[in-house]
Amino acid sequence: MNLSDLFMPTGKTLHKVVVGQSGSGKSFFLEKGAKATLKQNENPNFRLVYFSPKQEGFIDLLPRDRKKRPIGLVGSVDEMLKNMEKNTLTVFYPDPSDLEETMEDTINSLFDMKDANPEMSCTLIIDDAQVFLSSRKQASDGFRRLALLGRSRSLNAIFVSHGLILNKTLEGQVDSLYFFTLPAPVHWKAGEERYGFNPAPYVNDLKSTPYSFVGFDVRTGSAKMFSPIDSDKN
Repeated sequence: MNLSDLFMPTGKTLHKVVVGQSGSGKSFFLEKGAKATLKQNENPNFRLVYFSPKQEGFIDLLPRDRKKRPIGLVGSVDEMLKNMEKNTLTVFYPDPSDLEETMEDTINSLFDMKDANPEMSCTLIIDDAQVFLSSRKQASDGFRRLALLGRSRSLNAIFVSHGLILNKTLEGQVDSLYFFTLPAPVHWKAGEERYGFNPAPYVNDLKSTPYSFVGFDVRTGSAKMFSPIDSDKN
């Protein structure tokens, strides 16, 4: 499992799931990884969109204008599309009162932008994905479209969640899991059934080393422990 593959769509990679409680290190991991990816990126057609319902995170990665205002911080789908025309990173802080409709519009607009720009590739990071996805309800039309058609269109998603079980529609389209804190024991059986991953052997190691994490490759069934990326907290 190569961590550099997390952010860059290839047309072959599937979606990713990052799991952890607040303060476990996942936000720091994502920001540091995104910063490295953007620094190394040589593809002018690559775009990274961070969608945050709680309206925090990633803002320190944005460039600033002369008045020190962040370039690329948006609050609507129209602003997102406009920023993506020129800038690689977009940080989307949506209106909390209309999250589900905004999420649908975001996904569908990325497909529309791909149609208009065939060379574009894009990774959409969805923080607090559990707000939109549940094992108890059907995935929306937009999420089904993203799950089933995203790979072939080089539109990948990173689902950031507090829990492992999101939605069966998406689970078959996930190729990598990253665990900063493991799901509750009640979900371990589901982890084995849905992904082929048994969390039990890694519990003690994760507890004894804060901000460490387990990477699991769904395709090969292989898991690997990773040391904390940095001593800084999430």
